[in-house]
Amino acid sequence: MPKIVDQDARRRHIADTVVRIIGTRGIEAATVRVVAAEAGVSAGAVQRCFATRAELLRFVLQYINIRFTGRVAARMAQQPDPTDESVGLRVVIDEMLPLDDERRLTSAATLALLAYSATEPQAAEVMRSAYTGAHTFFRRAFTEESAIGLYAVISGLQGPLMLGAITPGQAWSVVDATISAATVRRPAARSE
Repeated sequence: MPKIVDQDARRRHIADTVVRIIGTRGIEAATVRVVAAEAGVSAGAVQRCFATRAELLRFVLQYINIRFTGRVAARMAQQPDPTDESVGLRVVIDEMLPLDDERRLTSAATLALLAYSATEPQAAEVMRSAYTGAHTFFRRAFTEESAIGLYAVISGLQGPLMLGAITPGQAWSVVDATISAATVRRPAARSE
């Protein structure tokens, strides 16, 4: 009897492996052969899950976004008021900053995939979608310009944090100053 394989679980396992490879050795190290060996599957199994390397890398980008959303949701579920948007803002920002090993690894992989996306239109679309989601979230609290500025500041802090050029405390001081200077979005006036 043939072995039944959960292809979705295998794809996620391969994606986790790719994030680890890219985050520690760079995107060029994420070859089918290396991914298969480190995931403990055959090269054919990787190729059955992903027809091309480009498809694999796009999936990894989407998977990183799904994991991010899951981490934010899990942290918000533990809050006394899971609907508190000011707490949600800080949780989202905290998850975006590479403040622990897992987030440093994911940030390193994401930055490498960002560079890849600059020359791969379909991957760029996945990355643009993630940026749009973040901007939309920040625009719930701030004007469009302030939301874009906050996102730019957070993105700009990722590299120095990963390299140890600044401390988490310094990063949060910059974020807090940016939030304080941001223009808060005013609720729309009700017509009566």
